[in-house]
Formats: sequence, C-alpha cells, structure tokens
Amino acid sequence: MKRKRKSDGFSFDFSSLTFGNTAQEVEEIPKLTTEPAAFENAERMAESIDYDKDYFALVSGSFIFGDFIEALIYKHELAPSSVYITTLGMSKDNVDSIVNLVDYLGCGKVNLLVSNYFRALERHKLVPYMQREFAGKPVDVGVLASHCKIALIFSDKGNIMMSGSANLSSSNNVEQFIIQHDPATIAYVKDRLDSIMQRFTVYHGMEQRAERVTGNTGKKAFEAMTGGNE
Repeated sequence: MKRKRKSDGFSFDFSSLTFGNTAQEVEEIPKLTTEPAAFENAERMAESIDYDKDYFALVSGSFIFGDFIEALIYKHELAPSSVYITTLGMSKDNVDSIVNLVDYLGCGKVNLLVSNYFRALERHKLVPYMQREFAGKPVDVGVLASHCKIALIFSDKGNIMMSGSANLSSSNNVEQFIIQHDPATIAYVKDRLDSIMQRFTVYHGMEQRAERVTGNTGKKAFEAMTGGNE
C-alpha cells in the first residue's frame, strides 16, 4: 500500500515563518519534517519511507511493528551497532525476528525490555523459548512494569527513535507511532534504558545466564524509568 497523504492543502512546512524586527534579528523557524503516513504492511512501509525524515504513522491492526524494525534495518542496510526495544507484549515471530537482527542483519547488540505482564503470561511458553533462542547471542532481556513502546536504532547511517502505541506484535486496533531523529531525545532515552537494563536484566544471552531481580514494579519501576531514585 502506498503512503496516503492528505489532499486538503494542509502543509507541515513552516520554514517560511520568521520573527524579529530587523533583518539582522530574523531567525528562521526550523522546518517541521514530520509527515503523515498510513500503512497496513510493515515491509512496504520500510521500503517507502525516507530514513532521514521524521514521520507520524497510523497503522492498521494487521501491521506488525516487530516486522517493521527488521524490514527497516534490512531494506536500508543499516547493520546497527545496537538496537533497544521496549514492548508490553510480543509473539514467537517477534522472537525469531530479533534473532535475525543479530544472526543475519549485522546488529551488534539488542536490549529488549518486556513487561511484567508478558513475563507472567508467557512464563511457561515464550519465556523459555526466548532463553533458548537468545542463548549465545548478544541479546539481553530486562523486565519492568512498563507499558512503553519504544525502539532505538543506532547505525552509521543515522540514529532513530520510534515510539507510540504499537507493541511488537499485531493487534485488532489502529495504532500510531512517531519516527524521529532528534539527538537530544535519543540520547536521553538511551541513558534511561541503559540504566534500566543495568538494574533489571533477567537474561544475558551471550552468557546464557538468567537472574532474579526485584524492585521492578510499582513506584520503584517508575523511579527506575525516570531516574527519580538516582
């Protein structure tokens, strides 16, 4: 499906707007590069977007965000040094997709943060499967009482952050997310996620080591996410 654009004449380009009293004082307001996009198929979206632009995306329930991350890295030949992913839930296919990132697409490290809800629901199903599939691979898994959905990709072709309502797997709902490149925002989020993974990683793929962590629920989880206890 091709990207759908509004045809009512509304423009997101504010580059012509200026303020100030004299020519010397005029400052140009940076162009807002966010563009509307609507897709049903993750691979087609990965093919259609310009990696250097920011997007606001509305996606259908059939859209699989985990597939989009994999397809984006493959289609744009990113070979990222690291990828961070936070999600409420995920599927077996999402696990396999993460394995593909490190085995076939040149990703140096994946930091995956899943919710307590997912771990409780999949304790005897997907959790053991993840441990087997991630064994010996540069994939660490953390657990936190979190509803956040964020993906960071760090690549020589540019760093991006994707955030919104979409989990890695599909749903029956319309979902939304934003793709952006702001360095300060990306650096802040990476810092927070590094802190969380340091405290709440429950499985280290390279070491094939599982560990028990505490304090990753309720107020303690929020403090860990915001840095309120540091």
